Amino acid sequence: MLELTSLKKQYHSNTIIDIPHLKLEAGIYWLRGANGTGKTTLLKMIAALLPFEGDITLNNISLKKNPLIYRQQVSWAEAEPLFPAFMTGKDLIYLYRKVRRSAPEEVNTLIELFGMTAYINEAIGTYSAGMTKKLSLVLALLGNPPLVVLDEPLITLDANTIHTVSDIILEKHKTMGSNFLMSSHQNLLEQIAIADKRLTIYNSTIVADEPSI
Repeated sequence: MLELTSLKKQYHSNTIIDIPHLKLEAGIYWLRGANGTGKTTLLKMIAALLPFEGDITLNNISLKKNPLIYRQQVSWAEAEPLFPAFMTGKDLIYLYRKVRRSAPEEVNTLIELFGMTAYINEAIGTYSAGMTKKLSLVLALLGNPPLVVLDEPLITLDANTIHTVSDIILEKHKTMGSNFLMSSHQNLLEQIAIADKRLTIYNSTIVADEPSI
């Protein structure tokens, strides 16, 4: 599914990411690592948000050779999302729905599951951190992208929402074949048992915790 080849990222003379080769088959992946190890940098590279040396392919589509087609396959949510303060959550979801070709029924279901009905028509500038986080996850989960990349998806969420996210991820992977790559320096992903494969970023590279990867 996802293949990283001669992947390298440097800031000045400091090497942040150096992965000679890594191939990830279909699944739900938990990328672990301490703060400052490069988790977010790696995920942003995979989400086509940062330049890099080497190449990344998803379902045999090269990011370097076919960037538009590659980007159409990937959905992304930041750890601390920022959206235009003047827009409403509903307006932003509508824009994403058109791009993702998501059915209105899916939008309504996600809004209800995340408990956003009461404020979805309010300006995003009035949202709390938790409300903004929920919105970012709804946007990332719309449609049926082959790969959903989530950076620290559980921070600022209450316990009920954490389990909602878990249920949606498992359902989308099972019924729609969407695959997930999520980062966390916490063990919440392990506690709620959604990641079936674990990776650790250490010394600028990836260590696969399971030999089957």
